[in-house]
Amino acid sequence: MAQEDFAALDDATLVAKLEQQHHDLVRAQFAHSMGRLENTSKLGGMRDTVARIETELRRREIASGLAKNSLRGKHRAGVRGTGVASEESSKGFLAGVFDTAGE
Repeated sequence: MAQEDFAALDDATLVAKLEQQHHDLVRAQFAHSMGRLENTSKLGGMRDTVARIETELRRREIASGLAKNSLRGKHRAGVRGTGVASEESSKGFLAGVFDTAGE
């Protein structure tokens, strides 16, 4: 994965990207624990990307004199409200995994 320039993104986009990357990382870790992840080297790259985004967010918080995780908290509400239907989001991101387990 090519290293992205996270400094060019605005705060809301950066928080949305962090949420998506963290979500993808958790799903990949779950797949790995189930023995279904073919390329395990993806995990390290995903962790690195999450760390880079968190570092950029913290740099912005320090520059603005804000408390730790304040940008994430400020923009997270907007991120959670988009993308997934509200009925699906209340079940969690593993909802589809366990629905098909009994088949």
